[in-house]
Amino acid sequence: MRRLLPSKVNDLTLVGRWRGLCPRRICRFGWAWPGLAVLALATAAASSPAAWAQDFAAEPVTVTPSVAAITPTATNDDDWDRPGEVDRRPRLSGIVEASWRSTVFAGGHLPDGKPVEDDHTFQMDHAHVKLNGDLSAQLSWEIIACLTHMNEFSVATAHGTYAWSTALQLSFGRFLLPFGQFNVRSLPGNFTTISRPLLYASHDDRPLALGVGTPQRFLFTPRDDTGLLAGGNLWFGPDDVVQVSWNAYFTNGIRPNSDTMSRFWDDNNNGKQAGGRVGVGWNGTSLSANLAGSYLWDRYDANLDLVAWAVDGVVAWNRSPTRRVTLRGEVVSSSRAIAATTELLAGDAGVSGAYATLEADLADGFAAFYQFDYLSRRTPRAKIDETFADMVVRQQRHLAGLAWTVAQHLVVKGEYAWIFNALGTPDAHRVAIQAAANF
Repeated sequence: MRRLLPSKVNDLTLVGRWRGLCPRRICRFGWAWPGLAVLALATAAASSPAAWAQDFAAEPVTVTPSVAAITPTATNDDDWDRPGEVDRRPRLSGIVEASWRSTVFAGGHLPDGKPVEDDHTFQMDHAHVKLNGDLSAQLSWEIIACLTHMNEFSVATAHGTYAWSTALQLSFGRFLLPFGQFNVRSLPGNFTTISRPLLYASHDDRPLALGVGTPQRFLFTPRDDTGLLAGGNLWFGPDDVVQVSWNAYFTNGIRPNSDTMSRFWDDNNNGKQAGGRVGVGWNGTSLSANLAGSYLWDRYDANLDLVAWAVDGVVAWNRSPTRRVTLRGEVVSSSRAIAATTELLAGDAGVSGAYATLEADLADGFAAFYQFDYLSRRTPRAKIDETFADMVVRQQRHLAGLAWTVAQHLVVKGEYAWIFNALGTPDAHRVAIQAAANF
């Protein structure tokens, strides 16, 4: 009988560790990652490989079914300050990220004639604190708070999870939407690059100025929602070499502008959102792979729907016990019905795009990465110069960088990005340096 993964291995102290596909005998959940429990890579561990391996593939987490069964030390399990059949004491972890970002434009003006200015700034990217624990052998809980969300306090996740088995877990509350590949690994420390994919915005990685009247990126990340989430995993073949994972959710739904940075506790309409994700993975000894598909439908306003789908995959090659090469990619397409206004005619606004990321260990404590992004945004019949016309804005980006594990709890990254803009917006070059400390 398979034992469920203890929630404590999902602490945020995993920043800076190379992580890959779900190990067959460690990770057993698909609520957030069908077929893989970790797609997030940071840098190779500079400390003991054995110590890193204890938490291997424990991230990313949106829902944490847990059951850390231990040897009873008391017959009465009512005391929170000592373990019984399950250690119910809360666990604390967290991460702080800060960066320097310098953006230089190749031209001096935007399409409307306004001047564009280079930008050089220090910024506090994230300060996240996580509390989680177990209430019983099947019931666990998790709360993740962001202390610097647009200079405010916000709660990214707050949910409880009941695990019937590895094939079925149910969560209620606020969790990260398991749509596509990036959102569920978008918490700080769970992805290698400094910049997020062009599809996914965040307050620490705001988009460069583009054409007026077009939608922005697809989702603000980490994108949470409130409702019900179910998921699980099934294994087949010798030594569980094939893994099939699934999840489905029913939630309040994201707002019309899905890339807004605010996190809402209230529900702004009677419509609801439904979606799911299914993936199949191959867990080989040196080679692992996963392919997954996602679908989302959101009635965000009366007779107005948002529909999106995504296909993503990852291949990881363990060329040695401490050296890994990983290639991941994702394609997303969304369409959102809009109501007619003085600036827009009725129709469907669309955001689509893709990215591919290559990550590789170079030496102990050092890793390199390269990423290509593509983003297309379409607004139907937008008002331009007193007339209405369809507007499409496309953007591409190449970025590359290095990550260095300075110490067990400190990672420093450097990144260069070349952004190709459209509609007369000047191309841009961006250099970023980021430091991340975890506890």
